[in-house]
Amino acid sequence: MADKIFRDPLYNYVSIDRREDGWLLELLDTPEIQRLRRIHQLGVSHFTYPGAEHTRFSHSLGVLHLMQQALQHAKASGFEDAQVRRAREPLLAAALLHDVGHGPFSHLFEPCLGTDHESWTCRIIESDESKVHEVLKRHNITPGDVAALIEEVTEPRTAWMRTLISSQLDVDRLDYLRRDSLFTGAGYGHYDYFRLLHTFQLHDGDRGYRDLVWTDKAVYAIEEYVFSRFYMYQNVYMHKTTRGYEKVLHKMWERAKSLRSEGRDVRLVGPIDSFWRAAEPTLKQYLALEEFVVLSQIQLWAEQSDPALSDLARRFLHRQGFICIEGPQVKNPLDEEPDAWEVALTDWVAKHTEYQPADAYVLRDNFETQVYSAYTPEPDTEDASPMNAIRVVRSAEEGPVEISQVLTRLQAVTNKAAETTRYYVPRELREEARKLREQWKS
Repeated sequence: MADKIFRDPLYNYVSIDRREDGWLLELLDTPEIQRLRRIHQLGVSHFTYPGAEHTRFSHSLGVLHLMQQALQHAKASGFEDAQVRRAREPLLAAALLHDVGHGPFSHLFEPCLGTDHESWTCRIIESDESKVHEVLKRHNITPGDVAALIEEVTEPRTAWMRTLISSQLDVDRLDYLRRDSLFTGAGYGHYDYFRLLHTFQLHDGDRGYRDLVWTDKAVYAIEEYVFSRFYMYQNVYMHKTTRGYEKVLHKMWERAKSLRSEGRDVRLVGPIDSFWRAAEPTLKQYLALEEFVVLSQIQLWAEQSDPALSDLARRFLHRQGFICIEGPQVKNPLDEEPDAWEVALTDWVAKHTEYQPADAYVLRDNFETQVYSAYTPEPDTEDASPMNAIRVVRSAEEGPVEISQVLTRLQAVTNKAAETTRYYVPRELREEARKLREQWKS
């Protein structure tokens, strides 16, 4: 067979032509990509949605599949042949490798490690210590060109290419919205992705480079996509139960580091001890941090002598997490400091419960740390680009227009969400915390 076939629950088949793209199969077999089989796509969302056990590996294959389709459309639609030919291999490589730098539990664990997965992705691609780098070089694919498509800075000559891999409407989002919807069972990932991949075109912008816009034929498919993104954000990515377990894990990690800084023995497993000791972790030290390593560490912490650390670890392992308590409504926000309710709640826990230290049992989530987001375009200015807006061209006479200006009903879900704060306490304190909230400002 000329094609290597992968069965995929979302697309049925994902194929790679052995003769033309055999190098992709070599990339797939590298340890760095195989490691993604052991990293959950949605962190700890499986605590809320039992079916959300899919991995970064299956997602990466899906993104590759969509990039193949996008490039076929670009070639068939009159993009300059030489332009598509030069872009093809770097774009396919970037699609497969865009998440290779993820750590345990994907985005969730980045604050714990003080890292950014995109930075590590570029480092893996460009480091001659990695097998990924070795495969790219062997096939005359410049690692720097691949990394440039993943870095935040957009170069004019690669603007349209980067739009495909990282923008407000890219192959990454097209895959994970539908894949996450399927595996969570949430059912919000239904939109016409095929039309979106076959209706984009190049646009010569005023900024001196070419980027992507969508034709009028895509308007309603984009509308479906925007609503899907909104519903997934509200119901899956920011689910209060999932966020609660994320906060428990963050607090557990913070508590262990605090105890260690005091000279306490927190029984670190080898890879975590090595990572914490390093002023500048090496690639090998970072890649050694996998989910099974973190879970092994949490199992050790469950038997730790520090009561708070061991309790947090056991709660995480046995899914006995914290319960969400919405903060009280304050008539005039200027009357109180922003954290006044948190201070009062923490003080109450300290004085009336056995949960000590109290600040380990009152957790705040003000959504400062979030990766998944609903679509909130920048104002329609001259600086609008695919990185901050989805734009369509309705006629040859008109320039690109941001989609919510075309379909004004979308403005209801594209405006920036109101800021909110959630608080979490052990579930057995739920009623007492609610009573305290009712008394607050009564």
